[in-house]
Amino acid sequence: MGKIVWRQAAIDDLDSIYDYIAEEAPARAVSFIEELTRQIAKLSDFPEIGLNKLPNLPNVQVFPYKNYIFIFKSIDVEKGIELLRILHGAQDYLGNFTEDL
Repeated sequence: MGKIVWRQAAIDDLDSIYDYIAEEAPARAVSFIEELTRQIAKLSDFPEIGLNKLPNLPNVQVFPYKNYIFIFKSIDVEKGIELLRILHGAQDYLGNFTEDL
């Protein structure tokens, strides 16, 4: 498995996803978070499958999974990714990147 560096915003996103799902279905929340983290682990092995969809940020990539979008950068020194955010596809993910990445 490739290395995964989690930004705090991505950790917060995962917590929010869990909290939202757990309101209605706690067991499903656990299994879905596990599913998301498995997909992130797979992505860390093959970061080149990400798409560059962020104008003005050519080193940032996105990868859609179900209704979510993983936003990440490849780690150049060793194989892996730096996970920046996990956002729902309905969110304005372009507007979430005003800070320096």
